[in-house]
This record gives sequence, C-alpha cells and structure tokens, in this order.
Amino acid sequence: MDNQALQTIARNIQTIRGKSGLTLSGLAQHSGIAKSTLSLLERGQGNPTMETVWAIANALNVPFSHIIDGVEAVKSFSEDGDQDREKVRFIERYGTNPQIEVYEMTIAEGHSRVSSAHPPGVFERVIALRGEMYVGNATDGTLLRPGQSHAFAGDSEHTYTALNGPSTALVLIEYREHNTQSDRYKLIRGYPQSAAEWEGLRSLVDRAMIDVTHGVSGFYLELRGSNSDIVVAENHLGFHSSGFQWPLLIFTGKNDQGLWIAVLPQNFVNAFTLRMDYLGDAVPDVLLSAIRLAATAEQMPGMVDSDVMLLEPVTKSSTLVLATLAYEVALQHGYLLIPRQWLSLAQRDVDIPSDASDEDFSSRINVDYYTTFELLHPAYARQVTALAEDVLTFDPQGGKGLFIDVGSGPGTALFMLMELLPEARATALEPDCAAFAYLLNNTKGLAQLRCVQEDFLIFDKPDEPVSVITSVGSSHHFNTAFMLQKAWQLLVKNGILCIADELLPRFTDLESRNNALIRHHVAYVLSSMAKVDVLNMEGNDSTEIHIYQYIREKLIHAFMLSIQNQTSTAVKYCRDLFEYINQRIVSKNSSSDIGALVRFYVLEIQAMVAGFDYEIERKTYPKKLVSLAYGAGFELLNHRRIFATTGIDEWEGGTHVFTFRKRERSRFEEL
Repeated sequence: MDNQALQTIARNIQTIRGKSGLTLSGLAQHSGIAKSTLSLLERGQGNPTMETVWAIANALNVPFSHIIDGVEAVKSFSEDGDQDREKVRFIERYGTNPQIEVYEMTIAEGHSRVSSAHPPGVFERVIALRGEMYVGNATDGTLLRPGQSHAFAGDSEHTYTALNGPSTALVLIEYREHNTQSDRYKLIRGYPQSAAEWEGLRSLVDRAMIDVTHGVSGFYLELRGSNSDIVVAENHLGFHSSGFQWPLLIFTGKNDQGLWIAVLPQNFVNAFTLRMDYLGDAVPDVLLSAIRLAATAEQMPGMVDSDVMLLEPVTKSSTLVLATLAYEVALQHGYLLIPRQWLSLAQRDVDIPSDASDEDFSSRINVDYYTTFELLHPAYARQVTALAEDVLTFDPQGGKGLFIDVGSGPGTALFMLMELLPEARATALEPDCAAFAYLLNNTKGLAQLRCVQEDFLIFDKPDEPVSVITSVGSSHHFNTAFMLQKAWQLLVKNGILCIADELLPRFTDLESRNNALIRHHVAYVLSSMAKVDVLNMEGNDSTEIHIYQYIREKLIHAFMLSIQNQTSTAVKYCRDLFEYINQRIVSKNSSSDIGALVRFYVLEIQAMVAGFDYEIERKTYPKKLVSLAYGAGFELLNHRRIFATTGIDEWEGGTHVFTFRKRERSRFEEL
C-alpha cells in the first residue's frame, strides 16, 4: 500500500475512533488486532492486510468504505509480495435505509479470502464478472460463473474463493440502519379533534398507565397532527388533576409528527429506617440528619410547597452530604436546587498531568465533569449514608480506626463519608492521574485523610491494622475478583469490606448485558428528568434546554427498544446520542441549572457507551458480586438496594450497598 493511501486510512481511523469514544486499547480488544499494530497504522505506518482493514471497520461498527474513503483501491499481497492476492476497489454508495455500497473485488487463482462477521443486519450480494468464484457463509454458499449472483447474510463468517484462474466480482453490501421491527412499540393515533375523541383516548391512556403500574414494561403513544398542544393534551388526559400520584415516570414532548407521550415504570426501595437505636448512642448528628433525608428521598412526592422550600437553605449548607440529599428530595417535588458550594469548589482550575494511559479511568470518563456533576446522580449521597451506617454498625473499631478507600476518584463520595464519620482516619487510593489531581484539590484541609496515587491491587499493607475498606462506585473499574482478594489480604481478622456501586440486572451473554446496560443507565437519567419536565425553565440557556430535550427523547426510544429486545438498534441510538452530545457539550462551565443536569447526563451516557465497549465500565450483577466475595473469603453481613433501576426484586439493577466480613480460612492441621 502506497504512503498516500496509508496516510488517508490513518486519518479515517483516527477520526472514526475519536467520534466513537473508543480508546486504542479498546479498539485492539474489539478488533483482535494488536495495539502496537493499530498504533503504527494510525501513524500512517505498516502494511495492513485486507483482513486488518475489515476487522477495524467491524470493530468501529462502520461500513468498510468509511475506512478506505479517499483511497482508490486496497490490495493484499502474497507472502513473497510478487502478486496481488486480492484487490478491492470502492465504486459507489447509495440509499439511506438500507444503505448500499458497491465494490469490485479481484481474487488471485487459488486464493480464498475469509471475511469475519459484519455487524448484525448486514447482507451481501455477489455478482460474478470474470472467472469462477465460490462465495457465501458456512450454511449458504454457492459457485458462481460470470453473470450469476448470490445473496447471503453477512453477519457471520463468509468466504470468497477463486477457482480455475483469477476471478472478479461486484460485491454489494447492504447496511440496514434500523431493524424493520424497531418501531413496533409505538402506538400511533391522530390528535383528537372532539371531546368524544379525547374521552376515548383518555380511556386508552388510563388503561395503559394502570398496566405499566402493575408490571408492563412501558407505553409509548404518538398523536399525529400539526396542531398538537402538550398543555391541552395533559389537561384532557388528567395527568395532574386526579389528586393522586401515579407511581410512574410520565413524559410528553413534540417532534415533527406531533405530540408524543411515554409512560415508564418507576421502582421503589425501602433501604432506610427512622428507627436508629441499632446504631448506639454515639451517632454523629450529621449522620442522623442524613438518614432522615435519605428515608424521605425513598418516598413518593407528598410534601406541600412550604415543606419543600425548607430544603432550600439545606442545599446551600456547608455540609455537602446534607446539601446533596436535600437537592434530591427537592427534585422529586419539582424544585431544582443544585448544591452550590460543591459546584463552585469543584470548578476551580486544576493542573492535570498529561501522561495518562488509555486504560485509565479518565480515558473514557470526563473527570472535569465527574468531579463537578456526579453528585447530581440519583441516590449518590444516599449510598454514602448507607455506607456510613454500616461502618458504625459492623466495624470492630466503631468507625474510629484507619480505613482504606479504594478508587476514590475526585473525592466527592469520600468527602461526604468523612463528614458522616468525623472520627475516622482514611487512606485514599486513586491510580488515575487526572482523578488524583482533583482528589488532592477537593479534599484539601482534611487532616484525617492521606491521599496516595497507587493501584489498589499493588498497594502494600500498612503498618497500622486496617479494619475497614470502602469502595464507592469503583469496584467495577477493577478486575472485581482480584479487588476482593486484595481486600481480604489487607483486612484484619473480622475486618469489613463496604462496597457501594451500580450493578446491572442479571445477564448471560453480551447482548443481554448490553440490554441491561441500557435499561440501567437510562433509568438513572429519566428518573431525574421526570419532574424537571414540569419546571418553569425561563432563564435557562435555550441551547442547553434543546440538548436536554433531545437526550430525553432519544433515551426514551432506546429504553423502549431495549424492552422490546431490539438491543442492537437501541445500542445504535445510544452511540449516536454519545456522538451528538460530544460535539455540542465542550465545556464544563454551565450557564444554567439545566446545563448542570445535562453534564451529569453526559457522564451517564459516557459510562453506558464505555460499558458497551467493556472499557473501564465492567459492571456485574448483585448475586455475582456476592458469589465472587464468598470465593475471596468474605461473608455477607448486610445488603441494601439504595436505588432501583430495573425490576422490583432487591437483587435486580440499581445502586447497591454491601457489607462483607472477612472470614478466616481454615487450616488443614486444625481439621
């Protein structure tokens, strides 16, 4: 391949990989091509084979032509380099759904080209022009002579073999952007024009809302018509006038077709009790207040406006954990009261080292956003409150000894934990250089805290006994099994390991895992949006409102597709949304409260897409985590689901808090 072609392909790969958010390590894992080879290729060096280029295209989930755009032809050579084994020339691209690309392929006599599976939904048609060619996949192949054609599914391994001399064929590759069944979740009606039509529609919607309340996964309705009016529709359908609260997430919006209505399930938890005698007498006042706010956050909205407004000064409190809990309770009642003191603290300029690895946390998650906006995550402060409760209840030293915090990130959760356990001393471990810079900045002044930039898995056992190890949102950034084994090694006898983290509903393969990721992450975003829709948004930046509305609509569609098991289409929706927001949200500075929420949504979408790629985000499900802990030598003391994203069972998706106690391993001589 000549140098000009190499440089063109290098630029194309860099551009497409950058848009997808995939790191070089991630591309290596998905394509099966060595990272060093990819690194050379992106620098315009090396001599890639046809198989290499196709593998990269498949891993990036783009048509082959996007990689070779601007290159006249791609060739693969025999081992001695004397002759072309195969040559592919891109001819044209046409259509939108499906999109069809036309190539001319020439294969040397006796050569067999094996193509890896393309993404789901890709079909091929091969038309023989000269010579004989055997084409197709393992279950559907045929011998073609000039003028003959054969069509087959390209989403499994397939071959092209030249027989009795060189062979040339046209190859038509069809990319179907959307599954033909992808819209089957939509119910479409005309916008009502009379009282009778509204009455009939209300009966339909009431029934659907009862169905979703009782267990149906969701309902989506489009009302077509240019005169569609959201306020009129909501009034006719009685969304806000019954005197009761629907235990649902209800959304309305407008698009080019008219008005849409989405009704999604809302799941509840009961993780906190106001009977706190089990904690003993010496309970910090701030923890008591936090437990009361956390218990309130679990309930359906029921406060009167005057009660909610009592929360406003709490959101301005210098105690971050209380300010964040008050923000969450207020949001459930339609008031957006962002905790101001942390936003102003975290938005200070921090010098970030530039030597990060593409396997670090910051390679996939924007740490600038994370340090500022992650506290807006539903139940973020609730999980820390539950963690503090468990430390006081189960720690042999009653929360007054040395504990290690694993993967502290920028320090938001650890800062809250130290507020709740003022007599504890902690060592914070964070390997990522960008996150560590923020950790130092954000926890400045905490005398009882020591920060160490080191990977937990290689951390030396300290001289002082360690009775508690905590991990908030970090267990899935490690090899979780190794993390549990390391914790066992560091803890004293009967020491406890407290883990607060997001976990998925159970999955059994990669497709069901991706489906679980979508339903899990979308639930966090939509739950925080449910009441924001009824806020008076005057004074907020119109661009950020538009982005907010765009994210909401796309994620609702992704959720509906996922519950219909249209997983590949739902994943594409989410990847397209990821690219959309990355092009539009380029600064962490927000001019509005809505902008602050949008930046939290950016984080959640980043985490979801990183989860698809299995980079940094490696979430498991609750019972699997407990099983791994048993194997590492722990017993489960306490488990609570703090926030529910999927299902009503305590062991389904959401934010979970576990407390394990180290078991001593038996010795053979004592048997």
